[in-house]
Amino acid sequence: MLKNWLLYLLGLAGALVFHIYYFGWYSWFVLVLALALPWFSLVTSLLPMLRTRVWTDAPSSLTRGEAAYVTLRAGNGFLPQPCCRFRLTITAVMTGERRSLRQKTQSQGSWYVPLDTSHCGAYISRVEKARVYDYLGLFWLPVRRPAPVETVVLPTAREPRRLPNLSHFLVRRLKPKPGGGFSEEHELRDYRPGDSMREIHWKLSVKTDRTIVREAQEPVRGLTLLTFDLRGTPDRVDATLEELLWLSQWLLRHDTPHQILWIDPTDCQMATASMEREEDLQPLLGRLLRAPLRDDTPSIEGRSFPRATWRCHVSPQEDAP
Repeated sequence: MLKNWLLYLLGLAGALVFHIYYFGWYSWFVLVLALALPWFSLVTSLLPMLRTRVWTDAPSSLTRGEAAYVTLRAGNGFLPQPCCRFRLTITAVMTGERRSLRQKTQSQGSWYVPLDTSHCGAYISRVEKARVYDYLGLFWLPVRRPAPVETVVLPTAREPRRLPNLSHFLVRRLKPKPGGGFSEEHELRDYRPGDSMREIHWKLSVKTDRTIVREAQEPVRGLTLLTFDLRGTPDRVDATLEELLWLSQWLLRHDTPHQILWIDPTDCQMATASMEREEDLQPLLGRLLRAPLRDDTPSIEGRSFPRATWRCHVSPQEDAP
């Protein structure tokens, strides 16, 4: 705006000098026109300036490495759009890094700002210092800022380089399977009223002259734990979350509910999440990716958990130089 005022004042000075040294009638006309020009611009621009709005949009979630853009739109409906300036700030919640971009538009349309998705995390895009100017760029009015938009960049499951023993889990005991049905493990007992006729072991019942029932059993597993540290560089956090996601999905697909434990950087207290099905992973990832990282977050690796019968601490191996 300062540049526009300097250009206008330079033109006004030229009109004044022209009026002083030239006595023709139109020198006065040029001077009056130069004096009235800013106010004429303001009057003709006032309605589109008051109607100008700025909109922002961005994908709510996507996977790491996927292309994404923050969409910006400015317009007032049907009138010619005056110049609109604003600053777009993109903040990474986990690291606190901020990227500011100054935007300028003189037409109604959409603009696309690429979003960095090289690391996992939540990113908040907000418009700041939005202003709309008259057609000459001499006066401005503030524009109501749109609500910030959040984009969550999710990790992709990646198999660890060093796999823990995933083939055996300790089974403390067996219990009757609710509803019966097929099972590799079963227990023989006498018939009780209410038992299904399909569960009767006919051959053994004939031999023993008693009604014997084959009761399906299912294993009762001990406590299964996955632990990890939510700290370190963005690259290490990405690798940790990718391996954690793979291991948790593997356990759930093999009918093994488990718990995930970590030290929450927000308050440095132990946090836990129970995983019963794969849908439980989405709220957990949303919680982790919105946590601000801290250098003083303690490690959970050295802590013991006597109640756990199987535990795996997710610690990705560093890439060789």
